[in-house]
Amino acid sequence: MSRILVHLALVLLLCSSVAFAQSWQDKAKKHFESDEYEKVIELAKEHKKDKQNRFGLMLLSFSHLQKYAYNDTKTDKRKYKDYLDLLEDSVTARDLDDIHYFISQDDKPEVVKAARKLLKQAFKNISSLQETPRLLPFLDSEDKKTRKLALDTLKRLIKTKRKYVNKGGTLRDQDIHAMQDEKLIRKLLDMASDSKARAILVLIEKPVLNYIGDYDSAAITKLETKINKAIAKREKKHPDSTWYSATGKKKAFAI
Repeated sequence: MSRILVHLALVLLLCSSVAFAQSWQDKAKKHFESDEYEKVIELAKEHKKDKQNRFGLMLLSFSHLQKYAYNDTKTDKRKYKDYLDLLEDSVTARDLDDIHYFISQDDKPEVVKAARKLLKQAFKNISSLQETPRLLPFLDSEDKKTRKLALDTLKRLIKTKRKYVNKGGTLRDQDIHAMQDEKLIRKLLDMASDSKARAILVLIEKPVLNYIGDYDSAAITKLETKINKAIAKREKKHPDSTWYSATGKKKAFAI
């Protein structure tokens, strides 16, 4: 019984912590949208050192940017840049949604411009193929530049893995899982009219053929031809290869 009570207490503590985190962020957003930047700064400064969440730093940076835009104050300009420097070194896939919040602030053009640059840096900082699930929602973005950044990042990550196989290597288990992910492949197949999406699918290679039959268009037909040519080219260079291993090393879960 005591173990159950301890477990329940831990669950309640975790829930209250999450609720608190959400509470201060929601309050800060309301103040930010109402141009109450001093209140935003007061709330956010307590969270500027949060290691798992950069939202506090973003609020501080962009609040000082807005104060500088309104008042032309050198102190606010310096603080905006200081906080931005910290962000550019640390933002990555986990911060994409928070950055996108600032991009959506249409009535604050300076913030939108700065947030776009930060988004670009966040995509550049992504180095793990296991982050791809975080990228998928941005392929649906109404903003063309955001979609392009997401596609460019996917291509960069997957191209690195394809090069590794072409050079004679075998992908790690986590890379195989990421590249053959059905959600990723179907999302890109839905975008087959986009040349960059097709290029990524060719890099993924053989796993795409497991799903391509569910789609029908001129772009899909051309894509299937390119994938088969890519397979033939790989097999000519590495006769015993699979899509994930130049030596033909078997992985039971690979499709």
